[in-house]
Amino acid sequence: MKKIYIFGKPDCPVCKETQKKIHYFKEKEKFDAEIQYFDMETVDGLSEGAMHEVSDIPTVIIFDEDKELARWVRTPPISKEFLPYLA
Repeated sequence: MKKIYIFGKPDCPVCKETQKKIHYFKEKEKFDAEIQYFDMETVDGLSEGAMHEVSDIPTVIIFDEDKELARWVRTPPISKEFLPYLA
């Protein structure tokens, strides 16, 4: 199963927009992927971010099982970049 990890902070407007965009894509395109948000201001978020070498926010990573398929840093992906990984 594919997973989408979003790393961000609550007070980051680009992070909020990224979350909205990913959820909108899921609703519109009906893809089957689990979406998880990690708050980089918490210990859990920081540790998960460290495991995946997240150095800036927002970061969006798409996984297929445990294999990283794509990553976007600092800017949310646009649908034509993002959706082919979820087909």
